[in-house]
Amino acid sequence: MQQTIGLMHENCFAKFSENMNSMLVNQDASARSDAGLIVMSMFFAGILIVAFTTSPIASGTQVGERAPIFSADAYDGTSWKSFEFEDLLDLSWTWNSTEDSPWIAVEFLDTDCGYCKNSATEVGQWSEMYTAEQWIGPDVIFIAIAVEFVAESSRAEVVEFRTQYENNFLYVDDLDIDIAKDWDVASTPSYFLVQPDGIVAWNSGQATNSLGWDAKEEKSISLNGFDDGYVQLNEAIEQLTMRNGGE
Repeated sequence: MQQTIGLMHENCFAKFSENMNSMLVNQDASARSDAGLIVMSMFFAGILIVAFTTSPIASGTQVGERAPIFSADAYDGTSWKSFEFEDLLDLSWTWNSTEDSPWIAVEFLDTDCGYCKNSATEVGQWSEMYTAEQWIGPDVIFIAIAVEFVAESSRAEVVEFRTQYENNFLYVDDLDIDIAKDWDVASTPSYFLVQPDGIVAWNSGQATNSLGWDAKEEKSISLNGFDDGYVQLNEAIEQLTMRNGGE
């Protein structure tokens, strides 16, 4: 009888120990599982915070927006070749970059536009001035985008216009005005100054012509029109490139 009772006690104790060990294992696994869930929750919460607090840069042509990229054929003085606007950009550029990343001056013109003809020679001079050794700021690449607003045009007319006014920069074919639509251009000439990273720094056709983009402060600023209060492309170039990365 005593032996039987002893065996019962031993069995009960063994069963109790087994249950306790099982509970401890389950608790440990549960704790690890809970810790994992907490870490995962914190990770996804961090992602959501970044997503909701980071403001993406809108695509557009007002100052501070990212200029729409495009692909087209461009005439370089010899032949028409495939051109990618994105190839001109340096997305790593910042306002205090020391790299020699060029800015981009974009002109929309129509070969039948009188104002475009009147300004063509001057624009050609600017294109050479802002890449010359005596210019202390960063280089500025000029490109012209030829549209068809006034009358029917052709690539032959575009080539003739470029040659007549001795422009040595690329002329992009946009006679179907697809690029003009993306850039919200409805009249010519229209001018844009684009930062090396693709952000629009100045737009001649915006409601307030004297506004430019300060890359350091990330806000619009007032520019000075030297002669008549109306800011010209060359004035925007000299004020903005020297302010951001041209010092």
